[in-house]
Amino acid sequence: MKQWGLFDLSYRLGDYLLMVIRLNFLWFFFVLRGGIIFGFFPATATVIRYFFELFEKKPLPAELYPWFKRQTAQNFRRSNQLGMVQLGILLLLWIELRISSTFLQNVFFHFGLTVLFISALLISFYLLPVFVRYQLPFWVYFRNAFLLMIVSVPQTIAMILGIFLVTFATTFLPILLFVAFIPLLLWPISWFAYQAIQKTELLTNEH
Repeated sequence: MKQWGLFDLSYRLGDYLLMVIRLNFLWFFFVLRGGIIFGFFPATATVIRYFFELFEKKPLPAELYPWFKRQTAQNFRRSNQLGMVQLGILLLLWIELRISSTFLQNVFFHFGLTVLFISALLISFYLLPVFVRYQLPFWVYFRNAFLLMIVSVPQTIAMILGIFLVTFATTFLPILLFVAFIPLLLWPISWFAYQAIQKTELLTNEH
């Protein structure tokens, strides 16, 4: 019985490893296909969608490439709109921080900008998961991502720790950067965002 359990565990581990490698390859392929800038957000949203369907134990696509291609095409316009706006907000806040530290040198103003920048960065963790989960008016995605960030502090902290652990692991196994880094990085983001969404949906249904 123990031998069979070990065999089953090894089989599942190998299956998950193969899935991660394939997702990583497809992510890079469709990012390059989209010209890097316009391929990044649709490909990332597609990986998150795959993880969400895995978490919900939905039937996974038998052929991953055509499914990935179809999803990136469907996500292309709106995910890029959301991603570019969020990127613009982060860039604007970062520029304001640089101006504040170099020219204004006002401690309170700089602290306020730092809080805004960190908040915007954390909202980024929830933005694409919210997009994958719901069909909403454009600005409501940002509102819901902000609310999730506010009410899901444990999940947000767990995301940060997960990202740190994955990044730390790649320093010891640099090959992960080439074969599995993106899905491994998106896994904790997807999982804890999914948990946060499930929690808020449960609370909403109760009320």
